[in-house]
Amino acid sequence: MRTWIACAGWLCVVSLGQAQEQAPPPAVPAPLQSASVPPAAAVVSPPLAPATAAAPAASAEDALPSQTVTITASSDAKAPRVRFTAYRESYLTARKVWQVSSGSVVMALRLIPAKLSATIDDVRVALQGNGAPVPIKVSSGGVFVVPLNDDIAAQDGTFLVNKSRGELTANIVLQPSVARDAWNVTRVGQVLHDARRAVRAITPWYKRPFASDVQSLAFCATERGSALQLVEGEQLIATLPMNEAAVNDINQPVFCKIFDGEDKYPGHYRVVLPEQATVLLL
Repeated sequence: MRTWIACAGWLCVVSLGQAQEQAPPPAVPAPLQSASVPPAAAVVSPPLAPATAAAPAASAEDALPSQTVTITASSDAKAPRVRFTAYRESYLTARKVWQVSSGSVVMALRLIPAKLSATIDDVRVALQGNGAPVPIKVSSGGVFVVPLNDDIAAQDGTFLVNKSRGELTANIVLQPSVARDAWNVTRVGQVLHDARRAVRAITPWYKRPFASDVQSLAFCATERGSALQLVEGEQLIATLPMNEAAVNDINQPVFCKIFDGEDKYPGHYRVVLPEQATVLLL
């Protein structure tokens, strides 16, 4: 399968092909839960193991934190069986993003309908190696973080979907991986720097002159009126309205407080997010 990537700022478009012929049913089906509706009690069948990132072998990379990708399971959903795309190419790109950004940025795939009749409301994704398929959590809008699993990559693993052949394509999306309670002004600048390095690292040299860079990092909400707080210790220093219009990773309108890395606030000020806020690279 041939793959091409074209980057524009935080968004890299990747031609991952389309869902292919159905793969043979796995020996031990792995029931899944639609990621858009969190299960009341997520239960993973005994044969399955959570998909966690395997730390890179090089000693210089051992200090990186482990990347964990959530999986879900439910007894009332059938495992995806249609081949979507090979795992190894996505794995290699995601691994490079993780390494170059020192673990502050992850690579995700956004699933997009390739036909007018296609939908992603009920899309499910699993990663198939030599064993049972491992279900991967898909967020609302069809976005899932690419897990880093050395074993499945070595087994020429495959992403499976519960859609027919040709219904889906995908884009690469880069996302910050910083914990919600770990943001401060210095961290904002660091993540911006790391994200820009990651984009350059995964952009072919012959496309770099035409590719725009990550311009900013934004804290966003779906409705106007939310605000960030800058805090020093227990003291509230400033309230920053989130009212700048933008679009999120699935092209929905959002309202944000945008940082460009040149902000003059002291670096140790903590950034306190509203409960429903998301963090985007723009």
